[in-house]
Amino acid sequence: MKYQLVTTEATVYARYLVAIEDDQNEQDAVEAVFMGEVDQFDDEFSCEDLVDNETLTDEEILRLAKWTHMDGWSLNTIKEATVVAERDPV
Repeated sequence: MKYQLVTTEATVYARYLVAIEDDQNEQDAVEAVFMGEVDQFDDEFSCEDLVDNETLTDEEILRLAKWTHMDGWSLNTIKEATVVAERDPV
């Protein structure tokens, strides 16, 4: 079995509902969002584009896993947890 690393880039739009006083500067609402003081109100997943895909060696799989929740997992455990793609019926 081969293991492919498929890299995509996505655009997500997030909206926040922020209350400000009538005489308060609108920039205060923007700053509250960027400072993490406001919970997200709504989001919209716009699109996902393919950036790259490549076949990985076992060593590359283990090296990349160190930067994920799979850090410390054995190679066999990682492979067992990996989704097997369905064949294109054509």
